[in-house]
Amino acid sequence: MEVAVINDFLKLTFGWLPARIALALMAWLGFINLYMTRINVSVIIVAMVKRNSSSSTVAPCLVADNSLNESVESPTFDLTTQSPSGASLVDTEGDLMDWDETTQGLILGSFFYGYFLTQIPGGRFAEMYGTKWVFGLCIFGGGICALLSPVAARLHYGAFIFVRVIHGLLQGVSWPSMHACLAQWIPPFERPRFIGTVYFGTNLSTAMTLPICGLIIDRYGWPAAFYWTGSLSLVWCLFWFSLMHSYPSEHPRISSKELEYIELAIKQSGTSMEDDQPKSIPWRSILTSVPMLAMMTADFGNNWAIGLFYTQLPTYMKNILGFSIKENGLISALPFISRYAGAVIMSIIGDWLLTHKYLSIRSTRRIFSTIAMWIPAIMLLGVAYVGCNWKAIVVMFCTGLFFNGAVATSTLVNPADIAPNYSGTLFGLSNMTSTIASFVVPVVTGVMTDGQQTLEQWRKVFWICVPMYIVMHIVFFIFVSGDVQPWNFAPRQELPDKRYSSKDCVEEKEIATLN
Repeated sequence: MEVAVINDFLKLTFGWLPARIALALMAWLGFINLYMTRINVSVIIVAMVKRNSSSSTVAPCLVADNSLNESVESPTFDLTTQSPSGASLVDTEGDLMDWDETTQGLILGSFFYGYFLTQIPGGRFAEMYGTKWVFGLCIFGGGICALLSPVAARLHYGAFIFVRVIHGLLQGVSWPSMHACLAQWIPPFERPRFIGTVYFGTNLSTAMTLPICGLIIDRYGWPAAFYWTGSLSLVWCLFWFSLMHSYPSEHPRISSKELEYIELAIKQSGTSMEDDQPKSIPWRSILTSVPMLAMMTADFGNNWAIGLFYTQLPTYMKNILGFSIKENGLISALPFISRYAGAVIMSIIGDWLLTHKYLSIRSTRRIFSTIAMWIPAIMLLGVAYVGCNWKAIVVMFCTGLFFNGAVATSTLVNPADIAPNYSGTLFGLSNMTSTIASFVVPVVTGVMTDGQQTLEQWRKVFWICVPMYIVMHIVFFIFVSGDVQPWNFAPRQELPDKRYSSKDCVEEKEIATLN
């Protein structure tokens, strides 16, 4: 009775809001919380570590006469009592860890050890049981891990690594489970926009988390940043479990008009509805599918560089450019704000091109993947050789990540193009392999810069990203497909070996009349 009363109240209050838009809003907030607990350690670790190790040497860009004889233009704005123009930085917490760069790299990469293992199960569980519990429990678990992190870190770095691995195990299901939801809830031509706006809330989350954690650390110490991010995740879970429904047909407040619109569009895309989902996975067909392998290759190359941004950017800002903890968070946030803006803009453009049939799905994926991977590669080369001009570096980071947002309408949406019935599983498989790059990057970077926090060493780090972007993209460009593959329908029914093009789907303009 109480549930019915609540549903009636919500329908009366929010009945004007389409159910899939309400889903997008809740999922957007979910991704923000997801990344708050995931990315917080990237800036918190800067405040956790003692400066009497090799990382405590004065940043090269704070030294006018450095070994590369490059002109120095250090930051001059004063956000703290000790600005980057000073020769040293003041610790904000006495309870600090004596960890070298290699240990820090292991810690930063440890999340991905667990994250790697639950990608495929996450997508499959969501396909079988719905996204509500899979996605919700992963964020709940992430919140608990954040709350336990200060205790674990004080015990031993091994205990902290253990908590981060568990955190990764729990959150590895997140993106694949939402991809399964995407296939059930979002009409095909709306998917790039959904991904750009909702999934890339992770970048907005990063942009908020880095500076806010910096401010919290500066005022209350580094443990408070863990407690703040963990608590917000638990609050979000209360709303998610109360309001979320895995399938449109389950939603008690959806209008009959919207339900008909969604179900017709989804069915025409090759996606089975809740009661007709395939019960097994055609693994052989998936693992021998050239479009699938091409997509996995591109994801790996993209994740290599993105992993560097997510885990190492605050460290680079401190050790090379000399930003203080509060300045670090603010400046490190700017590239991720740019990536979110780029994802939203690029996805809207991609939707428009597809809806008006100016480009095919395959051509759209090709063009936007080129934008997403070549421009960031060029920007990283610029960063490698611009020296200590921090303004130019920030602009290049922002420009590169802005255009990298085009993955929202290229590689990220491609699983739903080629096999919507298994989009969660496909995304999980692709994300699992690309996660290898995410946990290798911090370790490689830590080893390369251990005791050598110099422009020359970081130049080598940036150079590694360039072939990762370019070579991997070329493979995707050649072999990408925009057609539904025949194994999307197996083993539910046997179909002739042909491709189901987007032309076979109901056009957006036609089904929009139902909305």
